[in-house]
Amino acid sequence: MGAIPKRFPATGTDTAVSITRAVTQHRIGLSLTFDRRLDPDRLARAVRLSLDAEPILGCSFRTDKFKAYWLRRPDLDSTHFFSLSETPNPDAEMVAFQAQEIADEGPQASVALLRASHADHLGIKISHVVADGQAAKQYTYLLADIYTRLAADPAYVPEPNLAPRPTARDVWNRLTPEQRRDAKKAKSWANPTWVVPITRKAGLGLTYRTASLGPEEFTTIKAYGSQRDATVNDMMLTAVLRSCIRQFDPPAGVPLSLMCTADLRRYLPESELPIANISISGSLDIERIDGEGFDETLGRVRERMAAWAKTCYGAGPAVNAERLASLGYRTTKALLWATFRMAGGSGKTYPWFTNIGIIDDARLSFDGDVPIAGHVFGPAAMEASIVPVVSTYRGTLTICMGSGESDADMVERTLQSTMEELAGPNGRAVA
Repeated sequence: MGAIPKRFPATGTDTAVSITRAVTQHRIGLSLTFDRRLDPDRLARAVRLSLDAEPILGCSFRTDKFKAYWLRRPDLDSTHFFSLSETPNPDAEMVAFQAQEIADEGPQASVALLRASHADHLGIKISHVVADGQAAKQYTYLLADIYTRLAADPAYVPEPNLAPRPTARDVWNRLTPEQRRDAKKAKSWANPTWVVPITRKAGLGLTYRTASLGPEEFTTIKAYGSQRDATVNDMMLTAVLRSCIRQFDPPAGVPLSLMCTADLRRYLPESELPIANISISGSLDIERIDGEGFDETLGRVRERMAAWAKTCYGAGPAVNAERLASLGYRTTKALLWATFRMAGGSGKTYPWFTNIGIIDDARLSFDGDVPIAGHVFGPAAMEASIVPVVSTYRGTLTICMGSGESDADMVERTLQSTMEELAGPNGRAVA
């Protein structure tokens, strides 16, 4: 087993996401439901070993005047990273678990086994400072693998992944000269344009709301989009946009900020990269057009997504974040705080859409036990905001949105109108 260093450099994305804790509660989690019991002792051992298999997870996030960095905790065996509890209400307990932030002190991952009368519910979460949605899935697959290996060999110890964590600079170095030219045209940020009712208690008492489409409905949506050269992502973005227009009545004819997240791993070699945050968000800046039908809005969303793809999904701004971090942690924090103050004082926000994609059940075998259901929890803004996180497991698509307790009704209405947009007045997309 290779020696694990005591210290790791933080990437520019790590630094930027850490600073945005000022306005966002940062963790990404998965909820998995099993129809049989898992072994809690073996699961606890697997979680502990995972903190060595991906050494960055066994670290604290630290900063000084000049830089941010990751420092390995010397007391991992005595830290809190796993819990087991019996509960009559696993759904409520899962929400409570996912709502708890992962502190910079670490560890950067936490697991809860919630045992109900007829099922085990496994909650897994990882800090967004160190990981994005794809990395959260990657960690879950790793945990399942370690748990399975321990069944055959209780003395099993995984080799630590000591490969350098990927950064936006690595992405940039893989782009062609033409791609770099186009990537420089992408915007690095978007001004919020949506006026969303903000309560005095916005962001307090974090909770979540979900809505799902079953396999038959999901298949219908995919077919509907395919007939129009649109992806499921295009369909979901369109439904969220139209739902927000219905709920919040923004002005027509002006670009509305609609943030969308893209995974930049598509530009890196296909290999098992270390846990990292290598995603970036950008705004589609799409106008409201009164009287427009779903298909027309879908066409415009598809065009904007194609234009964003032409700029390499914001690889240019991602590199700028790395350059900003190189100015020193205090300077980076001051500049980002100035941005937060300008946005926070406007009384406006924006929808922030993330599609984590398919959770691969073939990689989720916990010694032969595969979850019967699962979905992803995402970050949540501390001010009133719309943050739909989409994931798909075994053909069921789930939208999960976090908010403060006082804004839960607003989120519920937005989710409901999103489902209505997908269904249409005559059952257009959803059977």
